Amino acid sequence: MFATEVQHKYFTEEHELFRQSIRTFIQKEVTPHINQWEEERRIPKSVWKKMGDMGFLGLSYPEEYGGADLDFFYDVVFNEEIGKTNSGGFTITQQVVQYMSGPYILKYGSESLKKKYLPGLISGDIISCIGITEPGAGSDAQNVQTKAVPEGDYYIVNGAKTFITNGYYGDIVVTVVKTPTEDGNWTVSLLVIDLESAGISRRKLKKLGWHASDTAELNFDNVKVPKENLIGQEGKGFHYLMNGLQLERLCFIPASVSTMEFALDSALTYMSERKAFGRTINKFQVLRHRLAQMASEVEALKAFSYYCCQLYNQNIYDVKLCSMAKLLCTEMHERIATQCLQFFGGYGFMEEYPMARMYRDVRVGTIGGGSSEIMREIISKMIIDDVKYQKANDNVRYNGSVANKNITPFTDEHEMFRKTLKDFLDKEVNPYIDEWEKAGECPKSIYQKFGEMGLFGLDFSEKFGGSDADIWHMVILHEELSKVNSGGFAAAMGAHFFLAMVHINGEGNEEQKQKYLPEGIKGNLIGCLAITEPFGGSDVKALRTTAVKDGDHYIINGSKTFITNGVNSDYIVAACKTAPELGAQGVSMIIIERDRPGVSATQLNKLGWRASDTGEIAFDNVRVPVSNLLGIENMGFYYIMEHFVSERLSLAIGSVAKSEFAMEATLQYMSERKAFGRSIDKFQVLRHRMAQMSAEIEMNKQFIYALYERFEKGDYLVKEASMAKLLATQLADKVTFDCLQMFGGYGFMEDYPLARMWRDSRLGQIGGGTSEILCEIIAKMMIEGKGYKTETPKH
Repeated sequence: MFATEVQHKYFTEEHELFRQSIRTFIQKEVTPHINQWEEERRIPKSVWKKMGDMGFLGLSYPEEYGGADLDFFYDVVFNEEIGKTNSGGFTITQQVVQYMSGPYILKYGSESLKKKYLPGLISGDIISCIGITEPGAGSDAQNVQTKAVPEGDYYIVNGAKTFITNGYYGDIVVTVVKTPTEDGNWTVSLLVIDLESAGISRRKLKKLGWHASDTAELNFDNVKVPKENLIGQEGKGFHYLMNGLQLERLCFIPASVSTMEFALDSALTYMSERKAFGRTINKFQVLRHRLAQMASEVEALKAFSYYCCQLYNQNIYDVKLCSMAKLLCTEMHERIATQCLQFFGGYGFMEEYPMARMYRDVRVGTIGGGSSEIMREIISKMIIDDVKYQKANDNVRYNGSVANKNITPFTDEHEMFRKTLKDFLDKEVNPYIDEWEKAGECPKSIYQKFGEMGLFGLDFSEKFGGSDADIWHMVILHEELSKVNSGGFAAAMGAHFFLAMVHINGEGNEEQKQKYLPEGIKGNLIGCLAITEPFGGSDVKALRTTAVKDGDHYIINGSKTFITNGVNSDYIVAACKTAPELGAQGVSMIIIERDRPGVSATQLNKLGWRASDTGEIAFDNVRVPVSNLLGIENMGFYYIMEHFVSERLSLAIGSVAKSEFAMEATLQYMSERKAFGRSIDKFQVLRHRMAQMSAEIEMNKQFIYALYERFEKGDYLVKEASMAKLLATQLADKVTFDCLQMFGGYGFMEDYPLARMWRDSRLGQIGGGTSEILCEIIAKMMIEGKGYKTETPKH
């Protein structure tokens, strides 16, 4: 069910052939034996040799050492497929070899070291491990106590390492040691140490999870290590580690995502079979919505992980994004394992079922490769203190990669448009926002200025005065409107061009387009979209506003509520029942001019969005020409559904932009506000909270960008757009709430920006489909396979 929904951008046919090959191998040579290996606490070396013989190891290593010299997305496929084994111990064993220890030899080792060890790592004959952690030092690698003292042609190594995966049955360990300097200090270096060397003792550790892998404590007692086993230069070890840890963190992610997908698929299967109270438990809404929430989070993480892998594939060194991805991935994996075990009930607690093992295995994720706390520390240093982490030169390029290639969807032309838009907003909008918030509406003149700038015409044909701009101009417009600190202003502009005009452009005939689009693009004729009623919101079939034919007119009666631009707009695009007996299939879209007799509106008093006029509209025997019908009679439900994808994507990217804006304002405040003798951006608990939010914002942004790329190509995205809107509006609620907290008492004051942001953000989870409705849609598509197709049905 989680096949390749965001994969097509990154994977070629060759990647997928490789995927099928390794999947077949795992199904034959690995899956049947996993339980045995888990019980024996050991994986036989023969399986690695078979993988080596098949060419599954050393995928991105040079051919001269036995590798395949392939791009990094072959490694992504490799990790995704081994992750589906649901054995953290099996997965981590080769991850340690291929991504956590071997790369130090490849990138920084001498040619003799490479020739000595790399062919064996790639063939599966040599199992390596990485020795960083000590009884008294974990992520703080500069404080390791293992010493390597030069003596003739050797180093004499003394010390201990612990929690070393592959340490008990492995062959070599890439060891972090302290070497002396000429001035009497100690500096970090890396050595390759043969684990059969005299003076090494190993003690196998008993673990909570990862049972198939061996984990050891290593002790070094006067161990002689040839000097040629030094990796790179003395004293450079810490720099090498900081560079290599990004790959270590990155390889966790595709494997973890595929394991999460395995968990959700297993839960879905179990829930479709398990009955309680006379029905299968996949019919219980509380469980369905929980599944929908988790599936949305996994889909977002998957898109973010591919983006990070693409950066790595192009030799772009981004410590912040890798740290964010690792933080979010491992913590999400814990939540998914916990919740999916819950779906299994008592069976989830049994070792014969898959969730018990996963629950145990995932617990180390937030610890290994840098704990979640360390990830937040790194991120906070980069976003608050502007710390830069430079990449150590390794002279390694993946096959076909281009260093520092820009993979943002925005071109220079897009960024010029963004700057022009921001300058316009700074001059014509931001100085007047407080005034419009108090007035409860935006003046007609600002619509006209928007029109003069061409902003209403981006998505429309030049034939009507638009510019036929690509979708990324629209994305920028949504982002920058959302960074004006007024949800009401953004809503007023959007309700006109992105709701009302879009329906006319999509379903209107030529005469209707000529009448409404040119003047709408100029900002002279303002529209609104009216669907929601006092007794019907997302439930379209419950609408009560009727349009009864009377000759060449409709007689319209009913009311609409919560309508943005509902008081001052010039026309209304209204959803009306033209065939009430057909339910949702009896809805039509009709243009109703504001000045028609029988149309009245009352402005509503809102929690937020105060710069927009939101109204309740009443229709009392309003006569409207049949020529005002948009599209085909009784097709309104399908038109609404068709436009929901773009609407939800716009609400999603707007919510993310709002979250970014809240973060920026809060970081500025924290740098200036002092407490207990220092600025509050120095308090770790606040720094880590900001780091967490920053990571979640970045993940959601890259997810939505990936969806826009697919939307631009015409992909069917009802489920994914619902996921994006669900997550992004939840995020905006959370971010504005937490950022208001950072402001303390000032956050509660209307003179400061967060009070308005927090009020405005609350509508995000309601408008455009509530979070509950979105969970319902996602669950139906996941569980029942409901498609929500928008093709015109046959009449």
